[in-house]
Amino acid sequence: MYEETVHGRRYETGDGVREIRLLRPRSVDDRSTGTQPGGEPVGDRRRADQREVDLREVAFAAGVVAGASPVLTNPWSSREYRLGRFEPPRRVRVVEVGCLDGSARVLFDDTRQEAIERYKAVVEEPLTTVTAGGDHRPGYDCVRCVLVDCCPAVPSMPGLLGVSASTEPRRTWSVSTGADNAACPARAYFRSLFLPGDRSVEETPATRRGRAVHHWIEQRHRAIPHRGCRAPDVPGSTRSWTSGGWSVEGKEARLGVQMIGDHSLICPIRGLTDEATLLPEHLIVVFDPEANALVVAKADLLYRDTAGWTLRETKSRRAPGHPGFTTFPQLALAVLLSAGDVYAEHGTRLRVELERLTSTGPILTGVEVDDPAVRARAQRKVTSLAEGWFADTDYPTKPGKACRDCPFTRWCPDARTEPS
Repeated sequence: MYEETVHGRRYETGDGVREIRLLRPRSVDDRSTGTQPGGEPVGDRRRADQREVDLREVAFAAGVVAGASPVLTNPWSSREYRLGRFEPPRRVRVVEVGCLDGSARVLFDDTRQEAIERYKAVVEEPLTTVTAGGDHRPGYDCVRCVLVDCCPAVPSMPGLLGVSASTEPRRTWSVSTGADNAACPARAYFRSLFLPGDRSVEETPATRRGRAVHHWIEQRHRAIPHRGCRAPDVPGSTRSWTSGGWSVEGKEARLGVQMIGDHSLICPIRGLTDEATLLPEHLIVVFDPEANALVVAKADLLYRDTAGWTLRETKSRRAPGHPGFTTFPQLALAVLLSAGDVYAEHGTRLRVELERLTSTGPILTGVEVDDPAVRARAQRKVTSLAEGWFADTDYPTKPGKACRDCPFTRWCPDARTEPS
């Protein structure tokens, strides 16, 4: 037994028109995919103005509205639903509404029969596949799963975060969450509420170039059959180019082309056999029962060769920066995952690498994951990022320097808009 539900504002006219309004955090003219509480993007990573409407989502909503009864009880409760009367509508409408500005867009407006036919044509086959089950797919939704503590696809690592919060509601944590909280607890809280942020504050020319470089390399790593990146595999123009919806121009475009070319010199795919496994932008999910938290990390590239698994983080910055945990806290979590035998095979632990693409050339650094001193430093860094967030209940603002690149100042009563 399973139930199909659509959550939104429900309306019905006296002449048989039934409408559901799907609420979007942003404007419907600027369909942002938003971010997870951990700072990771939700859904498509492309820019909002390039994202198309998900036709399966629309067909599903139209089909449910056409043939379902309204839920009268709390839809989030684990108890059986109590349903209202159902009278077949004459017409079905699905409308999305932007909570940021009240904008609206009609996604479906047709007869009940057409809604049902659309559902059958677009939704039934993938829905059957979903309900039939299959492989485990760990992700953010695991935080709501009652079986996460015994799931074979989610490793359990007691004490990973070094905090005790087992009596608190289960939450999701990532390095980005900890970094946001360290900068300003209110900032982390606003992000967890999926509040629309001001992209222009976060997206400087340098960050756009970094994301474009990252996406360009990711797409090369996803190519089938696998092929190591080569020097000619760069954008065709050094004046302006686009990747993943991020456009760069001028000196940032030139630097981005150089970085992509430099990556080819240390691309990990070079020399790998066809049997090697490549997982670009792979989500790693671990459960810490002592913190009662789902710990999520997205590896830029996770690959397996004859020596086992390797996690590589790639950073593109003008200056290389010190390859330590303060500059790159993601490495600290990676070291702890290696120590916990996540992705360990045949007695070989997960290896960790840092690739830095800079204005003066590429730098590849291996992390000594077996060194007790390195592990201790990694634990201190992860715990320092986690303990403040887990202990906080009020999420106070920290006005000042953190306001300069905060995308949520419009929602913050204490934000400083003047230079500090």
